[in-house]
Amino acid sequence: MDRESHKRRLDRFSRNTRIFPRGEHETRNCTGCARIVTARFGGQILGYYHAHNPTAAVGETEGGHDFAVPADEFLVDPWLFHYYGETPVLDMKVRADRDVARSRYGPEENWQRVPDPPEIARRNPGREAVPPALKAG
Repeated sequence: MDRESHKRRLDRFSRNTRIFPRGEHETRNCTGCARIVTARFGGQILGYYHAHNPTAAVGETEGGHDFAVPADEFLVDPWLFHYYGETPVLDMKVRADRDVARSRYGPEENWQRVPDPPEIARRNPGREAVPPALKAG
């Protein structure tokens, strides 16, 4: 699949309201949305606290922001689309998209990998999952 086709596929996925319904669902925050993307397409979740990345336009109100970066060098942010109407997929190999990413998310050196959620101990199968510490966005 060529890059443009893959970008369109990521875009359709990110805009899907069945996958990202908002409300009382894990998609109510940016980290939950990013986890759905990485579960489907691989990659990692990156993010920042706004206090450590003050030039970022996204996450100022929320205190920070997380987004998905699949291994194919796309930046995927369905939360930003569903809550603010912004384009959810940027191709980090395209200069114009990198410029948009820098404007939205600040410089890449301020982005940090978000750790995976803790595993639930198997010895207590009836126990609910402990929610991971999420950034506000």
